[in-house]
Amino acid sequence: MAISRYRWQIVLIAVAIAVPVAGWGWQQWQQQRALSAARQALTAGNFESCLQQLAPLENSQTLQPLLNNCRWQRSQQLAAAGQYPQALQLVLLIPTSDRQAPKAQAAAQQWSERVRTEAEQQFLAGNWSAAQQLLKSLPEGTPLTPTASALLAQWQQQWQQDSQAIAQAQAALSQARWWDVDRALLALSDHPYWQPQAQSLRQQAQQSIQQLAQQRPNAAAVAEDGTAIAETVGEAELEPRFRQYLAQGLPDYEAWQRACQDLGGQVIDRGPESFCSRDRPS
Repeated sequence: MAISRYRWQIVLIAVAIAVPVAGWGWQQWQQQRALSAARQALTAGNFESCLQQLAPLENSQTLQPLLNNCRWQRSQQLAAAGQYPQALQLVLLIPTSDRQAPKAQAAAQQWSERVRTEAEQQFLAGNWSAAQQLLKSLPEGTPLTPTASALLAQWQQQWQQDSQAIAQAQAALSQARWWDVDRALLALSDHPYWQPQAQSLRQQAQQSIQQLAQQRPNAAAVAEDGTAIAETVGEAELEPRFRQYLAQGLPDYEAWQRACQDLGGQVIDRGPESFCSRDRPS
């Protein structure tokens, strides 16, 4: 017997109600199943599994306390293994409203400082690429002052400046421009990686200057262009007269010239250097 139109309407209404209810029931069952598995993983200390179970449900407000607990516990595991950037990624997800927030914020501060300290150690040891990688590994929102990006920019500028100063000093040494070695190194910072190299370059330049002076045994000084200054007037003699002329209002260079002349000398200019010599330069 054919089903009447009225009965068909009832069937359709029943189906329309049953399908959403069944879907909601299936979703609730899946959620309870994931929740149960997450709690078991948390109890067993398998915090990574706990996070995996809750990942599809992380937008559920009712599961936030459990999720943040798993995040906190897993972040501690990672930090204990020295994986501070990964630990920070998790702990920074814990909102300030959660009960774990005070501990999470304190840990984030401590772990970020450890990464910064390790990066600084690498930087000072001359491992610039390793220092860069450490700073870049810190997630957004890491509580550092100055920030990781600011530190990176500051250290990069210092590294470039120091490496350039060393390169210029090395070039001056190889080209026998020994006086330029020390000038190039004036731009160098007190970075412990570069300072031993700078000291070595200074010593080599000084040795070359001394060898040049030995080749001119009658010279009291050797100018930057390699010429000999026969007899120079010492600063101990020049200084009192120089001060007298300064007190009279003469400019520095003129006061020095007058002091040199008073002592029977003449000013010999050699590039950036000047000498008060009692004899003609050779």
